Amino acid sequence: MHNTFLDLVRQDQVARVTLAIERAITRSFAEDGSRPTGDEVRRRFALCERLLRQLRGDLGWGLQRVLDHLPNYLRCELDGVPWRPEARTVWVPSDGET
Repeated sequence: MHNTFLDLVRQDQVARVTLAIERAITRSFAEDGSRPTGDEVRRRFALCERLLRQLRGDLGWGLQRVLDHLPNYLRCELDGVPWRPEARTVWVPSDGET
């Protein structure tokens, strides 16, 4: 397992990844109909970071693939729904909606 977030992304990708995580978290609050608190935002960020480590670091997924799947896997984590990383070897990026 990689030790730090920066082991998983290049310096020029940090802003893109941060924005994708922010969008996934914002979407999750909208889906919940709940108001964000500092503690809950931190918890959801930690979940996203763990997902990034697992998908990018452990499984070697490309960054865009990770970012495309992040909102759905975060939703599963929040709902306590078991999930498995997609096993397809052929993958087509989304249309830019992350």
